[in-house]
Amino acid sequence: MRSARQDKIRGGIDKIAGRVLDAFGKLTGNRSTRVKGKAARVRGAGRSAKGRVKGHGL
Repeated sequence: MRSARQDKIRGGIDKIAGRVLDAFGKLTGNRSTRVKGKAARVRGAGRSAKGRVKGHGL
């Protein structure tokens, strides 16, 4: 089980990676890459939220 800090960090990394993939997909016109980028951003937001909840001891 990961700590709250690790979940927040991994969530932030996923959000950044998602933005990069989305921008790259937009630049190249590759719809699949854009979708993967958006999915990574959503996954990152979920992990960050999970880390915040763990950090508050709920």
